[in-house]
Amino acid sequence: MGLQKLYSQFQPLLFSIAYRMLGTVSDAEDIVHDVYVQAAEKTMEHVENKKAYLCKMVTNKCIDHLKSAGYKRETYTGPWLPEPLILNENDPLTEVMNGEALSFAILLMLEKLKPMERAVFILREVLAYDYKTISQILNRSEATCRKIFSRVKIKFPLIKEEVEESLDPKKDEIIKIFITALHHGNFQRIEELLYKDITLYSDGGGKVYAALKPICSKDLVLRFIRNLLSHNLNVEKPPIFKRVNVNGETGLLVSGEDNVKTVICFHVKNSHIADIYIVRNPEKLQHVSLPGH
Repeated sequence: MGLQKLYSQFQPLLFSIAYRMLGTVSDAEDIVHDVYVQAAEKTMEHVENKKAYLCKMVTNKCIDHLKSAGYKRETYTGPWLPEPLILNENDPLTEVMNGEALSFAILLMLEKLKPMERAVFILREVLAYDYKTISQILNRSEATCRKIFSRVKIKFPLIKEEVEESLDPKKDEIIKIFITALHHGNFQRIEELLYKDITLYSDGGGKVYAALKPICSKDLVLRFIRNLLSHNLNVEKPPIFKRVNVNGETGLLVSGEDNVKTVICFHVKNSHIADIYIVRNPEKLQHVSLPGH
């Protein structure tokens, strides 16, 4: 099988692993590209299971990257959020990425896992690989991989709950109602939709207006939303609000005349907005296209 055919066949899968491991679109793309450059320098004909071989290369590169990126994230200004992944209907990546463990809520839970734990969880829970394949990918025994997975389930039982909640059929409708209320400045409706213990995370990276700590409580979240809207509306040309698919769920893209200013996504719990994630760091929005582009 030629390298180009390998790339076409496995690129969406490999990117999905890298993105879930790292939470960054740019780094995931770089790692997948590096893997194919390395693959081009090797003879792949002798490799019996090319899919597992490429998955192994990507996963191990991600583990190495996470180990080296730890300090950078610890010293990050304000809350660190993943880079939003905007999925389009005709994108071949959408079919692969519209599965489990893609929402911001779950990606942030994965951030709390050690790199090896994260790899085992993604390979087992998300991609449903058997332990034999996982052990080959990670160069660990099957028994060790089982222990790691069991440890993750014990440490983070809420991950399964979050995965199940992400399948709530009411979720998208609730988010759409919230976005409409936000667009019209209907704060009474917004307040009704907010969970009593809501938390808002805003990632500005120290470069644009954002809260330096997560905001908890309905009153404080409402105040922040008011300030953010007034900050964006008190300009010569008000921003454009567009509903988009963010990480497999309904989200909001806010753009100016020539750039994307903000991407917002949500976590729904018991038919209310339990968490709001606001990405405003320009570096994390470079890969996001303007509406219609």
